[in-house]
Amino acid sequence: GDLRPRRLQVLINGSSVFDPLLGGVNWDDLPLRVQDIERIEVVRAPNPSTYGANSFQGVINIITVAPFTGQRAGVMLRAGRPDLNEAYAYIERGDAELDWRLSVSRRSLTTFDEAAQLPSRRVGEDTNRDVFNGQATWRPSHDQEFNLQLGLVQGEDNLSSGDLYRNRDPESRFFQVAWQKKFSSDSTLSFQYFHFDSTLDYRYDELPYDSSLAPVPSLNVDKSTHVRRDDLEMNLSQRWTEALRTLWGVSVRNDKAEAPGLLYGQGTVSGWQGQAFGTLDWQALPDWRLQAGGMLEKHYNTDTLFSPRLALNYRASPNQSLRFSIGKGYRAPTIYETRAREAVSYEGGIAEVGQWATRELEPESVRYVDLGYVADFQPAGLKVDARLFYNRYKDFIDEQSCILDPETQNSPIRKYGPDCDFAPPPGYERPLGYSGQTWRNPDLPFGTLPRYGHYKAFYYFNSGDIDIKGGDITLDWNHRDWGRWRFTHAITKIEATGLGIDDTLNIVDLNKDVDFEDSAPSHSTSLLWSKTLPWWDLSAHVGYYRVGSMEWPNGGRTQPPFKRFDLKLVKRLGKATSPDALSLTIQNVNDEHLEFDNYLMERRAFLTLELGW
Repeated sequence: GDLRPRRLQVLINGSSVFDPLLGGVNWDDLPLRVQDIERIEVVRAPNPSTYGANSFQGVINIITVAPFTGQRAGVMLRAGRPDLNEAYAYIERGDAELDWRLSVSRRSLTTFDEAAQLPSRRVGEDTNRDVFNGQATWRPSHDQEFNLQLGLVQGEDNLSSGDLYRNRDPESRFFQVAWQKKFSSDSTLSFQYFHFDSTLDYRYDELPYDSSLAPVPSLNVDKSTHVRRDDLEMNLSQRWTEALRTLWGVSVRNDKAEAPGLLYGQGTVSGWQGQAFGTLDWQALPDWRLQAGGMLEKHYNTDTLFSPRLALNYRASPNQSLRFSIGKGYRAPTIYETRAREAVSYEGGIAEVGQWATRELEPESVRYVDLGYVADFQPAGLKVDARLFYNRYKDFIDEQSCILDPETQNSPIRKYGPDCDFAPPPGYERPLGYSGQTWRNPDLPFGTLPRYGHYKAFYYFNSGDIDIKGGDITLDWNHRDWGRWRFTHAITKIEATGLGIDDTLNIVDLNKDVDFEDSAPSHSTSLLWSKTLPWWDLSAHVGYYRVGSMEWPNGGRTQPPFKRFDLKLVKRLGKATSPDALSLTIQNVNDEHLEFDNYLMERRAFLTLELGW
């Protein structure tokens, strides 16, 4: 876990929507709804050799529903408590040459409230999203295919904290066009262009509590961002013999970011990235398959990187296989990590400094090994998927704080933490008259009054090493009378060395960082049950989740363990093949629980009506 998660690659139809500025992905702002998704492919381990730098702890690839050949349409209406409303509609048309699909949706909901133990300090978020998604497939000949997809999302977030209310307006768009040519049943050439951009308008004013002390009537805080990605990729897959296949390709990408409050004074920051990749798949013996691959990559924030991977699959029997894989990969630092200039500015000065990039960062690296077992015992209706893994991370990029405010540095009463080894930016002076951190300096007449903001600054640096080892197992059992049962249990153990202290500022030797060692639950369990009931065309679905305690590093606080029950009842309104249905869903049936800081996940109940024709 991380306060700013930036080590998971997220793709839409194979194209990255990873935020080049801050890293990670904002799930609410993806221009898709669940009804637009055919399936989600999850790689539970690092795989930079296939997906490039930033595919560091896993990969999520969202595959959208392909347009339908024929005529189809449908609607979905949903309403419930607390404050959940949603409407979705789609239409599909197609023939042997051209298929297309359009969908639109609108939803509003309360995503979280502050924890119940803090009733006098209500913090919450209400969100609204409008989404459009369109796809088309054109086949001018039997061996060629063009695919076009675009998505748009526009929204509004209303944030409340006590008596303060702020609006945050996100927008995002993506456009993808691909051409595929089949030279034979064993050889395919494809080109793909992908564009993704996201805009967040998030600005608000801070008013002084004492205007006679304040140098300006108000401070404008600007956390707005605009990021853009353009990606062009070519790949060629070919089967040379019945036992040998290859896939190779190249891509070039350009990232751009603008953020007046996060990249202060730098305007637009951009960079180019190039990749060359290849994979060989060789069926060496009837029961042995070897897969070898790698990616050569030049990222704008790194030198040239090479990520290799080797995997060996052994089919022990027609329904059982063992897999062994080993590899190395990298995570390139984000624009924010390398270029951050986070400041609250006003006419004549800078009121606060947040992240302030001062170090040359090396890319994080990972060496990983994975042993897996899969089986499908058809007579018993049981599927098994198990694995053991070990990941070794080096040059981990950690966050450090230091005292930047000169008044604080020179005070006879010191707070914990070293002084910064870089000078404050020109015009830096935390103004009086605003709420902020109080620094008691009896030598100054205003030493007991709060100054705006924090007296510390923050920066990223290459810290120590992290070892993660563990395993997981999934048992999927389908019984004619007792329904489908899916049980998953995961065990994770983290060991950290040398994290948390920048020894260029502080010579204290820290061998362990508790935050990172506890940043994943040591145990987590889920149990899902589904069954078609023998009466009234009903089906029942129950989910049980048990997640152990964890610590969100860098300020996210301790997350206590929780248990959660979800329940869904579905009433079919037509034939078994019809999408017409009415369902009742209750989430957190048992109790409310915390998932991050004091964000309270409440009990939620809603009705969903789905109709299709």
